[in-house]
Amino acid sequence: MNLLFCLGDILSDFRHLFNQQNFALFQAMICGFIANTHGGTLTRLYQSSFSETKYWSFTKFLSRGVWDVDAVAARLIEKIQEVFTHWVYVYDLTRALKTGKKQYGLHFFRNFKYQKGRLNQSKFHFGHEFAALGLLCQTATQWFLFPVWVRLIVPGKLRDKADAVLKRIFSRIPRGLVIFDRGFARRKVFQMLLALKHHILCRAKSNAVFYRIPKPPKRPGPGRPKKYGDRLNIRRLRYKVVSIMEKDSQVASQIVRTKMCPTEVRLVVIRRKPKPSKPYQYFLVFTTDLTLEIPQIVEYYRQRWQIETAFRDAKQHFGFNGYQVKSRKSINRFLQLSFVAASLTKLIFSLPETTEKRLSVEDVSKALGIHWYKPKKLTQGLRVAYLQAQIWRLRFSTSFKEKTNSQNIHTELQQDNALPFDKAA
Repeated sequence: MNLLFCLGDILSDFRHLFNQQNFALFQAMICGFIANTHGGTLTRLYQSSFSETKYWSFTKFLSRGVWDVDAVAARLIEKIQEVFTHWVYVYDLTRALKTGKKQYGLHFFRNFKYQKGRLNQSKFHFGHEFAALGLLCQTATQWFLFPVWVRLIVPGKLRDKADAVLKRIFSRIPRGLVIFDRGFARRKVFQMLLALKHHILCRAKSNAVFYRIPKPPKRPGPGRPKKYGDRLNIRRLRYKVVSIMEKDSQVASQIVRTKMCPTEVRLVVIRRKPKPSKPYQYFLVFTTDLTLEIPQIVEYYRQRWQIETAFRDAKQHFGFNGYQVKSRKSINRFLQLSFVAASLTKLIFSLPETTEKRLSVEDVSKALGIHWYKPKKLTQGLRVAYLQAQIWRLRFSTSFKEKTNSQNIHTELQQDNALPFDKAA
């Protein structure tokens, strides 16, 4: 099956969320995000989408179109979860640098890469900050992370604060395990997610404190029972060798309590010694799901890094940094459509019914004429380049058929079909 027609079939699952005109514009914008080879501005997307509508229809679709961006994100999650049975959530923040003043939500945020030796960098950046949700899915051979939900964070606005955005996202998705980086290790965040019936897996900060579960007293005294026992010393835990990802590691695990979380958690500590003369280095991760095994906990957190590469791919290939719209609604809609295009590009290559024989790295490289780059698995750049080549090849053949009067054209070109996207009205 042609990948473009497979993409059209997936987009048809979003039909009930739009009226006829908005659905055509939705398809055209997704096609524009995929076919775009430039900065990702709205003008570039309009030129890449080959839409027969006017340019202003794109801006009205983002600013005044009657459609729910949260429903689009929720439908994308449902579609991916229909394909993959084993999945977890990954939540993180990302930023976009800007230079103007008329866009909604622009503010200064700290540049953590600043060093005193780098005189050409500032301690602060000016731009937007976003909360993003990824869906980490596992197959028999590899892991896939699909960026599925993104929202603008504005510290000074009550409805757009970080905690309000976090609650809005996780109150509208199915219950599951959520993976966080250590920057989110806060009691307020954990209380909110546990109230929504989600489980948490998070890395502990270097100054995190854990306590043993107190033993019940032989003679209960007056007052409330003791909640926290003795402070845990991770250096005195009993470590054993465990095989994780075909590599032996010294691991210790224990069910403990911490003031960051209102419930008991399973703490997993991995220690390693980089050099015989150096002291041990400790890696701590904890989860509220007490049924998870130790290798599974470590594997989940190691795969969390894929959301960082997903941010990079969205900014390089899907115009995440190139938006120039001004309002809050337009920014959220533009970036959500960017995430939809990035996820569907990855999804159509992982569907079992996409082709009779799944495309390999060699097949894609041969189709693109690439012989110097041989990765172990398909990258997002190769997926995008392959789809762009198909779109431009199909567009060239149809436009060539319409604009020529020659009688020497092959019948294959005369019978060629258009792209499986409806024409925008």
